[in-house]
Amino acid sequence: MPNILFSLKKLILFLCYPSSLIFIFLFLVSIYVVLDKRRGRRRLLLFLAIFLYYLSTTPFLPYLMLKHLEKKYTIPSPSEIQKCKKIIVLTGRIYGEKNLSLEERFSRETLIRFLKALDLKRQYPKKEIIVLGGSYEDENFKGASYLKKLAEKLGYKVKALDTPLDTITSTKVLKNYLSNSTGNFKEPFLLLTSAYHLPRAIYLFKKQGLNPIPYPTNYNYKLCKPNFTILEFLPNDLYLTFTNMAFHEYLGLIFYKIKFTIAK
Repeated sequence: MPNILFSLKKLILFLCYPSSLIFIFLFLVSIYVVLDKRRGRRRLLLFLAIFLYYLSTTPFLPYLMLKHLEKKYTIPSPSEIQKCKKIIVLTGRIYGEKNLSLEERFSRETLIRFLKALDLKRQYPKKEIIVLGGSYEDENFKGASYLKKLAEKLGYKVKALDTPLDTITSTKVLKNYLSNSTGNFKEPFLLLTSAYHLPRAIYLFKKQGLNPIPYPTNYNYKLCKPNFTILEFLPNDLYLTFTNMAFHEYLGLIFYKIKFTIAK
């Protein structure tokens, strides 16, 4: 049952992405064309699809959305870093197919986050790295364990907690782990993830009573900063990925804020 709810939530979220809405609008237009009815709605849906496609595949919309998310937190000062004994890493996509080599299993997001954590470990050897995350393709959500193996190949030791790719589940798993291992889940720790993901992650970790210190990595808004060249006014699928990414975070924040408000 939990796996069904997890998949259902992901499906609903996916249907709200600009790329999915574009498809839905165009699909409805196709139905109206076949039925040859309601020409006014047909034109409106076609306009919405084209307009949303253009906004989502040029750099201006994703840049503004991601910049708002990614500017919220800055890299903590050395004194703040010194306060924390643990570095908590939230993974991005990890592929669980059996025919992949270890190095092929990780998305760009995951590798950037993880390599930054190892760099911090190099600078502060006494800090413990705990990796949280799983894989959609693995029925046991094995994911963090793959990063543990990669760390061992690079000469580092990390703690892996395999969880579904769901931030709110990760908060509960970490709270339970800290309560059992140290007896103090309110101890501050560095929470390392992509800058666009931090606002939602910090919100959810604090809702669990945890004490995260945000550490942003992977600033995507820099990759879609407009330079106002002619080519940037032409559609590019790269920006559609960034737009979907930003929508995912805003929708997630809205969902959980409504959820926790109703639960009061």
